[in-house]
Amino acid sequence: MMRKEFKNKFIVYSHTLDRFIPIKKLGEDELEKLVVQMLDAITTPKYSITEYVKFILEKLVIGYDTVIKECDEDGAPEALFECVTEIYQGFSLEMMNKTVNSYIDAADSPQKNGKKRKALTFQDFSGIEGQIKNTIVGQDEPITEIMKQLRLMKSGLCDNSNLFFIGPTGVGKTELAKILADKVLGSRKKLLKINCGEYSNSHEYAKLIGSPPGYIGHNEKGILSERAEKSNEWVIVFDEIEKAHDKLFDLLLNLMDEGTITDSHGTELDFTNSLLLFTSNIGLKEYVGKNSLGFGETQLTYENSKSAIEDAYKEKFSPEFRNRLDSVIYFNALNKVDAEKIVRLQLKELPIRVTKKLVNFVTDNAFSEEYGARNIKRFIKNNISIKIADEILKGKTCAKYKPLFEKHEFIGVQAV
Repeated sequence: MMRKEFKNKFIVYSHTLDRFIPIKKLGEDELEKLVVQMLDAITTPKYSITEYVKFILEKLVIGYDTVIKECDEDGAPEALFECVTEIYQGFSLEMMNKTVNSYIDAADSPQKNGKKRKALTFQDFSGIEGQIKNTIVGQDEPITEIMKQLRLMKSGLCDNSNLFFIGPTGVGKTELAKILADKVLGSRKKLLKINCGEYSNSHEYAKLIGSPPGYIGHNEKGILSERAEKSNEWVIVFDEIEKAHDKLFDLLLNLMDEGTITDSHGTELDFTNSLLLFTSNIGLKEYVGKNSLGFGETQLTYENSKSAIEDAYKEKFSPEFRNRLDSVIYFNALNKVDAEKIVRLQLKELPIRVTKKLVNFVTDNAFSEEYGARNIKRFIKNNISIKIADEILKGKTCAKYKPLFEKHEFIGVQAV
């Protein structure tokens, strides 16, 4: 019994109170829920330090009411709080200030309709995760890991989050970033995509923070400078990061570490509530080149290409960069079944009957192992949407058009 009790709590000695304090031992999920409860309790900017300390003590000190009554010292709550933060340093007063300010900023951020955006709860995140998994096909495990990192960031337990996406082209990495900006930050306009192929030369990093003094364009603001003036909440995608010059990596280290960066004018740019995403397909070309894939063969997954990916990843990126990443997330290649699901999702957005024959036609003509689902949207637009548009312009409108085939070829739509 004593052993079980010891496993479920910490014992901390308080020099101020001259006694041992029993504190609850919480797992990662329980800690996340506790932070969410704290955020839900904050209803106004007047939420005080005293209220915060009491909230944490009531949740974490075992038998808090009894303990506080037995302590005659005026500084008993502060002494108890020191015991808690000795174990759970994330609940320091500095963390509380950042968390509350982040919460208030989020609540005050205007949405498209001009209303204030409500801070997200644990239940909200669960709902968002389900919606994303229904939209981004074949990537359930990566999405789960991403949402875990986002919960940590939005709770205030970390300033920002740095995630590295590895995966083939056309599997949903960029689309996922757009959805995260929309669902978590309130607008797809909160997405900033940086094509690192445009930063392959040493001087091009200046496009982000402005040119140094004495150089042409010094008076102009960089891309990051402009964004930081508007908000510190962004989803920033550094696409094909392996193509960037070393100068850009040097610039990114402090941004990844502290969530801040200094521009060419000496202004500190705040991105402490931003999600930094680095995308790459490094190591995959080498693997695919040695292992041709077909629908009847092994699908490209992290497990069967792990060695090639990790070798290329470690060779290209410095330990300083890798050590600042919160998580390296691998996206699976899509198979034909995944492609059919994506086709159905995209066809459902059109006023057309989604038949198996139509799904097979689009999948067979638009999906490829090399480019994933990238071509599906374009194919539907150029071959199906245009047929529907022509019928609408002819005045033949209906709720759902019937797809027409001649043998196995799609030839148009019919209003029914």
